[in-house]
Amino acid sequence: MHRPSSLFLNSVATVLLLAATAVCQASESNEKLNQAKSYIEAANSCDAKNPKCRITAYTKAIESAPALVEAYNGRGLVYRAAGDLDHALADFNKVIELDPRSAQGYYYRAIISAAKNDLPNAIDDFGKAIELLPESWASYVGRGNAHLRSRHYQSAITDFEKAMQIEPKAADAWYGRGMVYYLRNELTKAVADFTKAIELNPELSIAYLNRSKCYELAGDNAAALSDLIKFVEMEPLDVRGYDSRADLYEKLGEKEKAEADRQKAIDLRKR
Repeated sequence: MHRPSSLFLNSVATVLLLAATAVCQASESNEKLNQAKSYIEAANSCDAKNPKCRITAYTKAIESAPALVEAYNGRGLVYRAAGDLDHALADFNKVIELDPRSAQGYYYRAIISAAKNDLPNAIDDFGKAIELLPESWASYVGRGNAHLRSRHYQSAITDFEKAMQIEPKAADAWYGRGMVYYLRNELTKAVADFTKAIELNPELSIAYLNRSKCYELAGDNAAALSDLIKFVEMEPLDVRGYDSRADLYEKLGEKEKAEADRQKAIDLRKR
């Protein structure tokens, strides 16, 4: 009777050992992935006002599963909300490294770049987000704002109008185009767009402030004052409202009201 050679038996043993190792590694990998997901659930359960709790949980998720895009994305958003732009940028860089087709990764990296005044990179990343997700109206608004700040006014209008085509109720797109018209001194068009933005989002306080500037430049002081009163009501801690209203009261000859607003602005700046 033929008996298997020792070489054959050793080969079989090696194959079985490798198979067993692969199973153990897969089991360990699944266990770490499940553990990471439990940390993400814990992060989502943290108080929204407690970024440290969420960052700690996301970091533990990353330590358990270093290739888990969701964990970097979540932590990056928390860092961004907390104003830690450098750490947020590092996390979104990692998201893109792990998933080069992550439209969300490019979008948020663009947001961070814009916040850091790195407008060329912001424009580039918003463009990549649009390539990956052409119906992302928010990416058009973001790129439009970056073009606006770069004084690329026609490019900004093109992006804002594309956002409007995709989502006609995108108040930020109407507001953005209104800002372009305001900076071009096309006041009638600016007022129309600011008014549309307010109609779509009555809580968009900045639209009242900038519409008031248009009204004042156009000589409609009553409408300008009405908007400034509304802005101050909505943003009682924003000195811009008191400064602008004080100047308008001064122009209208209401010196006591002007002085009261100037004092309020001084008090706020001391805080």
